[in-house]
Amino acid sequence: GNPGPEAQFFQRPVQSMPLLAEDEVVPCAGGSCQLFGPFGLFVQGLIGAWCTLTLVVLWKMEKNPRPFFVWLGDMSKQLFGAGYGHFMNIFLAMLFGQALDETMNNQCVWYLVAFLSDIIFVTGLCWLATTAIRPLIRQYCGMDIGDYGGEETSTDTDSSEVSDDQDVSCIHRCPPWLVWCCQLAIWLAIMTVVKAIVSVGLYFGQGPLYAGLAWIFRTVGLCGHHRRQLAVSVIVVPLIGDALQFAVQDGFLKKQELPSKSSEPVPETEGTGAQLL
Repeated sequence: GNPGPEAQFFQRPVQSMPLLAEDEVVPCAGGSCQLFGPFGLFVQGLIGAWCTLTLVVLWKMEKNPRPFFVWLGDMSKQLFGAGYGHFMNIFLAMLFGQALDETMNNQCVWYLVAFLSDIIFVTGLCWLATTAIRPLIRQYCGMDIGDYGGEETSTDTDSSEVSDDQDVSCIHRCPPWLVWCCQLAIWLAIMTVVKAIVSVGLYFGQGPLYAGLAWIFRTVGLCGHHRRQLAVSVIVVPLIGDALQFAVQDGFLKKQELPSKSSEPVPETEGTGAQLL
């Protein structure tokens, strides 16, 4: 008679563990957040306006503001990239929310997982990729990321240098809008490759990532409130995340100033001595 109760006693903790693990995932089950409903589209429009305002503020805070058309090229490149990344996150949220386990089908939780991975991993990897590709673009394409030609290029480059390199530099042969399109294509290609790599990591880490954010939703009291989940996932968190991401991306997507050749002889003692004499 004794072995039976003892066996049941020792089996209880083993049986309760999976139930507790499931309870941590279930509270925000699928259907509690629709990203393409009327309210969802309205919220996404608001975050688009916030992205534009963030880029304007960053431009106005510059010590030496870029010319308007140069800033416009950089801003539009970031906005296209942000919109592209936003819809990639929505696609992943819908894909993971419908294709994975029934206990992990909340689209808002998956959107936050994808968004936070953008802030932490995608932005850093895109910076590394852009830094590595920039010298190749300068060497083989004759242009720099953030340089769209036009008056800004002609003022920074001597006419003799332009005539000598005109046959190899596409920035002097192509209109600015075509140069911008090429740079946008390069930026979107970098984002696509990096996002695909990070998405593979999200797939393999889906269990703890989803359970952690679902637990936060349950603790804060968002589960069961459709619009609150949507507002937190697409507005509240991106208010800070997008501003940080745009500030970092703007730093490596704009034109990087190279040390000019004219500034090299300045520190030399011979030149300065001749001027003093």
